Amino acid sequence: MTHPVSICLEDCYPEHESLRFLQCTAAAGPAFRLLLTRDGRVLQQESATAWCRIFVTGDDRLGVLRDDQMPAGARVTRAKRHVDLEIGKPVILRDGDFLAVPGRCFCLHVHGAATDVREPEFLHAKEPAASTWTRFAAAGLIAVTGLAGAVSCTRESNVNEKPSSTVEQPVPPRPNPPDGMEPKDKVEPIDVRDAPPEAPANYP
Repeated sequence: MTHPVSICLEDCYPEHESLRFLQCTAAAGPAFRLLLTRDGRVLQQESATAWCRIFVTGDDRLGVLRDDQMPAGARVTRAKRHVDLEIGKPVILRDGDFLAVPGRCFCLHVHGAATDVREPEFLHAKEPAASTWTRFAAAGLIAVTGLAGAVSCTRESNVNEKPSSTVEQPVPPRPNPPDGMEPKDKVEPIDVRDAPPEAPANYP
């Protein structure tokens, strides 16, 4: 039986220093997926448009996977070598790896087995990450793109009103890991598996 893993995602280029360290729990099974969304957030146990998801494999390894409905853009970097995520091919993560998606670059810190699955929480905020994002966006400290639904009310429209056209937001560039954070010791090559994981049948 697999166990949840406690991790911390360090935003290498945070919009505010209080948003640098995000405490998360990764686990097995689709109900416990940890999503890196298109608007730069990290969500637990939710369905959202995302670049990839972090999970625990059947052999208790930490992995990241791009599902078939997810666009290209996620990349894992280790010791200046990188692998772009392909659909259905999980990449095994190690402590110190960089996981970059358009607009975000995270350094992964693995803290070990967790007793339960907890909602993402910023290290210094002491509240659910969703509340922190909403509060910072409302204060104008971070961009509100993708968060508008959380900080503003919906507008009533006339039934005969022509719907406004949806403007496709440009995809931000994918940042590279910062210099000086690469491990000095020799590290193993990045492990890419040929098949997606299967959720253990006995996982709660």
